[in-house]
Order: sequence, then C-alpha cells, then structure tokens
Amino acid sequence: MLRKTILAAAATLLMTVPAFAAHCPADAAAIDAYLAKASVSDDLKAEVTALKDQGMEQHSAGNHREAEATLAEAMRKLLSAE
Repeated sequence: MLRKTILAAAATLLMTVPAFAAHCPADAAAIDAYLAKASVSDDLKAEVTALKDQGMEQHSAGNHREAEATLAEAMRKLLSAE
C-alpha cells in the first residue's frame, strides 16, 4: 500500500514538472513587456534585466524552483518601483 502511494506521488510529481517549467519563459516575457512600456531608471532596468537573465539561465539548467524565485524577485522589484 505504501509503495503504491509513493509511486503515485512520484508519477504525479513527474507529470507536473513540465507545467512549472513552462512558467519561466512566460514570466521572462512579462518582465520584458513591462520594461518596454514602463518608465524606470536605468539602474533598475539593468538590475531587473540581470535577474531575468539569471532566472532564464537557471531555467535552462533545469533549476526551475530557483528560476521561479529569481524571476519573482525581478517582478517584485518592478512592482515596488511603481
């Protein structure tokens, strides 16, 4: 019984990972779209762009949790600048 539960949980996790992985490019695109429209300082734009690039590098390396956290930090910086 425990073995079946663990296998079911593992299968569910493996099926959901690709869904989370696809979220990173959407976040990066949203950051780019915001930067194209918004009037932000050059320093903030450089900082947010660096975070976005770092997040996409993490995404490409398969570190999706870290990528999501980095991209979320970039978004928070943009929102706090409003």
